[in-house]
Amino acid sequence: MLLFADPVHQVHNNENDYCWQLKGEEKTKTAFANTGRRRLNIIGAINPLNLQPTIMLTEENCCVEVMEAFLEEIRNQYRTATHICMILDNARYQRAYCVQRKAEQLNINLIFLPPYCPNLNLIERLWRYFKKKVIKNKYYETFAEFENCVEQFFINFEQHLDELKSLLSFKFGIIKAN
Repeated sequence: MLLFADPVHQVHNNENDYCWQLKGEEKTKTAFANTGRRRLNIIGAINPLNLQPTIMLTEENCCVEVMEAFLEEIRNQYRTATHICMILDNARYQRAYCVQRKAEQLNINLIFLPPYCPNLNLIERLWRYFKKKVIKNKYYETFAEFENCVEQFFINFEQHLDELKSLLSFKFGIIKAN
């Protein structure tokens, strides 16, 4: 079983995807904003073969304990898999000895990408799509409304599969250094 994993940290605020212009110009849009003091951490993994996500939502900061709980969630979802390989970046809380030991106990092989290579982690494409559909140019008055929209995106994930099939392919862009 192969999984690509990474958390995304979404602040409860509007992320504009429009360009700035002088107030009063033609086609000016008003952008509402919140304080942006609360955020929702979405720890996720995606199976590239069947596009099945594993998602854990929390307001807690990503840390060793949260990653250990996420690994247990992965193992619960893939109980019948004899071995799981999870590709992830080099975040300190993911490389922690405790997390690696927990992964070993659960028979999950953690494969760390080279530094500064988010283009090699397939789930980054899911996060970009997620932000386009749920975050960009959207205003949620309350945190509960924001959290509900995030949850609904993943509850109704199958509705997005047609668009995601081409996006979540194994076609990786290779950047050549001169």
